[in-house]
Amino acid sequence: MWKRLFIVLAALDLLAVVAGLIVWNSLPTASRAPAPAAPPVTSAPVVQVDIGADAINAYLAYAIAHDPEVSRVLASGSVQFGDTWVCDFAVKVLDHAVPMQFVVTPVIQGGNLVLHVDSAQLSFIPIPRTVVFSVLERAPLPNWIQVDGSAQNIALNFTERPAKPFAVRVVGYSPTTQKLSLDLAISPQALSRQTS
Repeated sequence: MWKRLFIVLAALDLLAVVAGLIVWNSLPTASRAPAPAAPPVTSAPVVQVDIGADAINAYLAYAIAHDPEVSRVLASGSVQFGDTWVCDFAVKVLDHAVPMQFVVTPVIQGGNLVLHVDSAQLSFIPIPRTVVFSVLERAPLPNWIQVDGSAQNIALNFTERPAKPFAVRVVGYSPTTQKLSLDLAISPQALSRQTS
């Protein structure tokens, strides 16, 4: 008798999971028009900087606290550099902070950073990357961040990001030194506003 009851309960649980997936996949995805290309910063001083994970984490903490575009998506975030990057985020989905961990391989393309997702976890539970991209496609991301579920890539298109207060181009990444190299172009107008 208890075996039949167990099978019935297991079947009901499975039906609930299937129904949840059907409802989740019926939710609309975030609509994103391609971002207009940021105008090139002409006659702007360009500085190349090499930054490590500590600087990225400090920037993430600042951006989450002060940038409405970032804080709309993330509740927290940190990155550990290596041959691959371990990224721990709390992504805001439907007014909840969902803890996710990604192991990604960074690829530099035309001044932009493409993160190929090698594996993903929800809390400490491994989850299929298709589920991760299903969540990310519904997240309210800025237009310069593109999610490609078929290639399992997250593209940070810095060349399409508004150049306020500076434009960013990714130059390279060294797994040996664990440093990300960036070109920063600061417009003369931004510099003059800072001195005023």
